[in-house]
Amino acid sequence: MIRGFYTGRAGMIAQQQSLDTIANNMSNANTTGFKGQLTAFASLMYENVNGGAGAEVSTGHGAKVMKNGLIFKQASLEPTQMEMDCAIEGNGFFAIEDPADGQLYYTRDGSFSISVEGDQNFLVDSNGNYVMDTNYNRINITDGFSIDMLGIFSFDNPYGLELSGNNLFQATAQSGAAQIDTESKVLQGMLESSGTDVGTETVRMIEAQRSFQLSSRMVQAADEMEAVVNQLR
Repeated sequence: MIRGFYTGRAGMIAQQQSLDTIANNMSNANTTGFKGQLTAFASLMYENVNGGAGAEVSTGHGAKVMKNGLIFKQASLEPTQMEMDCAIEGNGFFAIEDPADGQLYYTRDGSFSISVEGDQNFLVDSNGNYVMDTNYNRINITDGFSIDMLGIFSFDNPYGLELSGNNLFQATAQSGAAQIDTESKVLQGMLESSGTDVGTETVRMIEAQRSFQLSSRMVQAADEMEAVVNQLR
């Protein structure tokens, strides 16, 4: 019965984490350039127990979340007719610099605007971060803006990028260093829509809810059996 408690508890924790991921995906269904996540599970350790008549039976201890993998797929491109809106067709990313600490990030969100600083104008994202060129310099658009100014970068393993919030990613040892992307195409006056498919996420949510309910019933059943055993003592 104790094993039933732990197995059911592990399942509930794993499915709750999956539901949290799905909720985040769905809440960003209208976020420009958003890339969702998919929860992957792994079985906890199995052990062999005596099944009687000399037979051994393998019994598990439930499941755990192995990782939340990023879903990088090209989303639809929507026209905005705004000069500084840019969308990437391909696997590239825009480079962004946080003005507070100079930290570099990467994003698919190309909803850019102007930051007026004295007699100079710089290209910034929706959070006020500087957009970078291919040499990681801030893009000065005092004399006008062209998509040729934008630095587009790619990674050997984009699935190794680290989520940093606000639709930004950071390079890691797993992703590899950023490289100048010469294959992706930048389209001006367009934005990439969110990569979240609400229908798909709804199906995943139902599956996770059912799995959570099953795990909670396992805990309830183990509790009821434990109560019966205690009454027999």
